[in-house]
Amino acid sequence: MIKEKKFYTISNNIIFKNTFNTKKRLKRLLEETLNLKVNEIYQNNIEMPVETIKERRKYLDLILKTDKGVINVEVNYGYKEELPYRNFLYFCKLISTSVRKNKSYTNINKHIQLNITWNLQRYIDYDISNRKIIKCHVSDDETHDKYYDEIFEIVHINMDYYEKIWYHGNIKKENPFLMLLAAPSEDKMDMISKGDKIMEELSKKVKKLNQNPEIIDVITQNEDEIINNTMYEKGISQGISQGIEQTAKNLLKMKMNLNDISKATGLSIKEIEKLR
Repeated sequence: MIKEKKFYTISNNIIFKNTFNTKKRLKRLLEETLNLKVNEIYQNNIEMPVETIKERRKYLDLILKTDKGVINVEVNYGYKEELPYRNFLYFCKLISTSVRKNKSYTNINKHIQLNITWNLQRYIDYDISNRKIIKCHVSDDETHDKYYDEIFEIVHINMDYYEKIWYHGNIKKENPFLMLLAAPSEDKMDMISKGDKIMEELSKKVKKLNQNPEIIDVITQNEDEIINNTMYEKGISQGISQGIEQTAKNLLKMKMNLNDISKATGLSIKEIEKLR
């Protein structure tokens, strides 16, 4: 039996990064998602400075200069608990680096972090909306005045929303460019991009990448790595769970009361009673 060749859409991280490799496509991406005008792209795929030997090397997916400040684009293909914290810390590092370069704590350019995330709703109970903005500020409890809200802003684009529209919604009412990013197949990409020059070019680029054996090889290796990491994480989680249960059993043998066992292990009284 011949295995059907898989078509990788823009939701694949390798395809995404190799698709948005021109200023024209990046400009369209940001203007459609953030409702602003891009006037210049000055950095792409830079590495953040590392301050200590123990600090992990930090890479930001994209850093762009626009007429409203600096934009950091983070592309996320699977939600994990540490993801928002990691992205936020990288974002703060970017702002800090910007201050050091300008040698001034006044007149700081506005910084926007754009998080484009797939597979979000599989991990957390997230409000299915196409755009969520978080403005960061410090407030005065007495006067309720807000400060620093013009310095940085975080925008989340939930791609699960657009994927859901392909199957259950009215495609024509949605942003066509974001619908293209979420298109689940080759024919759907052709359908949504027809008549739009930049979207047609983007669609052709995705098809070309799918025919590139080197790109497909990288994607396959990346998928294998994700599977192995997932299995490893599950194994670690299962091992911790088994260790906690064994600890609870040992404490039961020592005649410790259930409330103390619950405090020591984090297990509920019901869970401990089952272990009896």
